[in-house]
Amino acid sequence: MKITFDPDIPADIQPQIEQLVKDSVQEKCTCGSDEIYVSIIDNKIIDIKCYDCGNSFFEAEIDIEETEE
Repeated sequence: MKITFDPDIPADIQPQIEQLVKDSVQEKCTCGSDEIYVSIIDNKIIDIKCYDCGNSFFEAEIDIEETEE
């Protein structure tokens, strides 16, 4: 399974999200694709969907700590 992340998702949390996707998505999409796209909504909800057809597998709320520079 190939997982592609939206560029707005911080690199430091991508490994945790990748593990969540691997644990939760056990089968290919109904369109036959095994490529996943992870997008972020309002900086707090990730949407796990098929890269090819856009079918959403699930959404999950995450907590991103913002760092000040």
